[in-house]
Formats: sequence, structure tokens, C-alpha cells
Amino acid sequence: MLVLDRPKSFKNLAPSELKKLRNKQRKAKRKAEQEIALAAQVQVKREQHHKARQQQEQGDPEAPQLDELVPDKLARAEDPLEQALKFLQPLRTLAADRIDTHLMAFEIYFRKEKPLLMLQSIKRAWRLDPSHEHLHDCLLRFRSWLDEKHDSLVQSVAAVIDTEMQPMFRDRSAQTMAEEFISGPFRSQRAALWGARAMCRVQPSRTEQALQLATRLDLPGMSIQGCVEVLDSLKDGDFGACEKEIEQYIEACRAKYPYALAFKPANENHEDTALQPKEILDNCNQDEQTNIM
Repeated sequence: MLVLDRPKSFKNLAPSELKKLRNKQRKAKRKAEQEIALAAQVQVKREQHHKARQQQEQGDPEAPQLDELVPDKLARAEDPLEQALKFLQPLRTLAADRIDTHLMAFEIYFRKEKPLLMLQSIKRAWRLDPSHEHLHDCLLRFRSWLDEKHDSLVQSVAAVIDTEMQPMFRDRSAQTMAEEFISGPFRSQRAALWGARAMCRVQPSRTEQALQLATRLDLPGMSIQGCVEVLDSLKDGDFGACEKEIEQYIEACRAKYPYALAFKPANENHEDTALQPKEILDNCNQDEQTNIM
């Protein structure tokens, strides 16, 4: 029996207090009803799941297949390339005007060794931005792959690829394309990194030159995020073992971005390192002036 069913107990309450009490009780009642309904839904789903599992165990062919959402299983798919293709399909429909869609497609088809689909992805990316740094890397890898696999391709497939890629390759080798890319002016820090990695892969003997290019701090569009990307590339071994260069690059980045936590020593306490607005503004202005000069 609800307390408000006994009005004599509250005859001394002011009307406003009584109204508040009634509202509070109504909310409590609604909340209890919602919890009961939710519990009932959970129970129904649990029973359905249990029933479906029993049907599977008993060999019922009409029982629905249950995909358990196990995080480790989802993170380590047995067929990662097939799963990547499932993710790619809606992107090719909904984001066909974004070059990243076609660069991702190339990365998948390159690993699956599908030459015509590699060709398709490169052509679509080329139409969107022929000077894109990631596309340059895709072209180099496709050129190297063709040099190795060309003789084993079906003649008609090889003929189509040779014809379609002529405007992009222009009879150049992968080494020539890499040299031309790094010899020209770079439009961004990221372009320099991609060009350096490509040069290191095509000509390992020029790794030192590639390292110097990747770790430059006077490139257009310099940013903390760009420097972190370079640092990750060095640590991932894209330029071989280079512990000394990694330490030197971290020190140089720390000098350029003294407030960036990404370049501070790991054992340094950052909790009390609060930046003042003027310090942040001065640092940003200094970076802008450096980029302009």
C-alpha cells in the first residue's frame, strides 16, 4: 500500500510539499516499472538464446547461427583480408570520392595479389589526386610487383595492365620514380616521409639519405602529429635499426615543441605541467613564423 493511500498521515503537510512527494513517488513507480520491463526483456532474450543453442546442439538445421561477440576473436579474425573487404564495400559506394577509399582497396588487393583490382584501385585514386604521397608509394610497389610477376601473368591481363598503366609509369622503373619524387619540392611533411620510405625500400643503399629526409624539421605543414608519425615509422623499423637517429629526432622535436608530451622523457611527471595560454600562443606563433620562413 502506497504512503499516499493514507492521506491522514500527511494532513499536516503543506500543499507544495505534498505535491513534491507525489511527484517523487510517481517517478519511483515509473522507474520500478521500467526496471521490471527491462528485466522481462532480458529474460526473454536469454531464453531465446538458450533455446537456439539447444537447437544447434541437437543438430536442428533451421536453428540460426550464433556469432559470439568475443573481443579477442573479433580483433584476430581468421580471414582478416576477407573481413577488410566487407568493410571496404560500403566505402566504395558511399565514399567513392575520397582517395583513401581506393588506397585502402589497393592495400587489400595488393596483399591478395589481384592485379586487375590493383589496377582499378590505382586508376580511381589517380583520377582524384595524381600527386598524393600514398598513391606514389602504391605506384612504386605495383611497379616492383609487376617487374617480378609480369612473366607469370596471363597474356591478356598483362597487356591490359601495360596499356592502362602507361600514362602513370611512362616507361620508368621503380627506382627512377622514387628518385624523381624525392628530388622535387615537398608539399608536406607527410609527403617527405612517404618518399623517404619508398626510397629506402627501393634502394636500401640510400637509407641514410632517406633518414635525413624523413627527419627534417623545416618542411611545409610541420605539426606535432606529423612528427609523431615520423617517430612511429622510425620505431617500426621502416628505415632499419636506427636507435641513435631516434634519440636525436626526439631531442630535435622536443626543442621545436617543448610543450608536446609526445617527446618528453617517459619518466617525467606530466601531471603538474599546466600550460599558460601565453606560452601556448608564443609557441604556436613561433611555429607559424618558422613555416613561413
